[in-house]
Amino acid sequence: RGIVVGLSGGADSVALLDALASLAAAQGFNLIAAHLDHGLRPDSSDDVHFCQALCQRLDVPFHTAKADVRGRADRDGSGLEDAALVERYAFLRSVKDATGAEAIAVAHTRDDQAETFLLRLLRGAGSVGLGAMRARAGDLVRPLLGVSRREVIAHLEARGLVWREDPTNADTTLLRNQVRHELIPYLEARFNPALRETLARTAHLLADEACALQPAVEALWSHAASKQADTVTLSRAALGTAPRAMARGVVRRAIAETGGLKGVQSVHIERIVDLALSPAPSGRRLPLPAGREAVFRFGEIVMGPRQQAPHPFAYRLAVPGRVDLPGGWAVLAQPDAGPAVSQEWSAVVPRPAGPLEVRTRRPGDRIVIREREESLKRLLIRGKVPADRRGGLPLVASGNRVLWVPGQCLASPGVGNRRYVRLEMVVPRAERSRADASRGCETAR
Repeated sequence: RGIVVGLSGGADSVALLDALASLAAAQGFNLIAAHLDHGLRPDSSDDVHFCQALCQRLDVPFHTAKADVRGRADRDGSGLEDAALVERYAFLRSVKDATGAEAIAVAHTRDDQAETFLLRLLRGAGSVGLGAMRARAGDLVRPLLGVSRREVIAHLEARGLVWREDPTNADTTLLRNQVRHELIPYLEARFNPALRETLARTAHLLADEACALQPAVEALWSHAASKQADTVTLSRAALGTAPRAMARGVVRRAIAETGGLKGVQSVHIERIVDLALSPAPSGRRLPLPAGREAVFRFGEIVMGPRQQAPHPFAYRLAVPGRVDLPGGWAVLAQPDAGPAVSQEWSAVVPRPAGPLEVRTRRPGDRIVIREREESLKRLLIRGKVPADRRGGLPLVASGNRVLWVPGQCLASPGVGNRRYVRLEMVVPRAERSRADASRGCETAR
């Protein structure tokens, strides 16, 4: 058995390494120290030498590496603090994998827990977020989460251990440091001297409640959600019949699985749940952080990357002829003897006097269904074509008269006509399978 300890050289991580080193031999596990040089300060190499010397003194194997945190921040479009966190955990997991260790220990204390709780409260987190850090989360363990920073310093002084002070910890332009050095001391002085302990206890209670709810959320997820590539589709009906807390948990997971929870607040989740329970939200789009959105399509909510509005197009269609469309789609036309018939991916329609076009819809488009003329918009709504897909939907028309909408079965009049044209949509195999699985269509003659 092995444990990788994240060692920064600060008081908390030095105390953690010292305590675990005392336990390692007695408890029969191996200890590995790992220090990442973030390269953000001119003297950061001094931290490396300090940590290496400490590990030699404690007889603990030492691993180190240097990260390009600024480069990571530029690539991700994030702040230095977030980029450093990503690099740090990636490094710790690489050491864990290289050494065959079972877990990673980090030195977050009860004070850190209180700060995290307040930061998430200020951001507008829900109960899961306010549960803050867990003592164990996957391969990550936090042995000092119930220990105060004051107790850490007392341990170091009793053991005669020194530590490094990171000057950025005093930089009150950073929000966490404002909470640490200004907000918490103010609240302790004016309202509750035991504030850190109180906040950490509250976070622990919320984490326990979230853990108790998780099996029910998992059960709802299993029949309410489906994932494909970078999108998740949720059933509005399933969310609507579940307790709101469970629906909220499923929506939160859907957001997490389509790009993570960074920047996500409880208001994002609540707005999605509110709309899911409303009578007619189809066509609504809610923006989400990191370039994502939640799109309401009749009985579904689709979450994933934000889609660009489709560009209108119009191509002349000769008879016989072919129009190629992006993505491997194409529309074919050829003369036919009739009679008129309309199916999902092919149709025979009366040939109009004017030219044919393959194009996107336009204001004023009309279509004849069972010898009755109606607006194309009404047809698409009745056919449950999602609003966000209507703008890019290819159709075959002559002037403002729509003859066929691929993917929809239409009843075309044909009595008394002598000329017909057969239309066929060439559909990529993957797209046809997806469409067939999600929608049925009754042939109309």
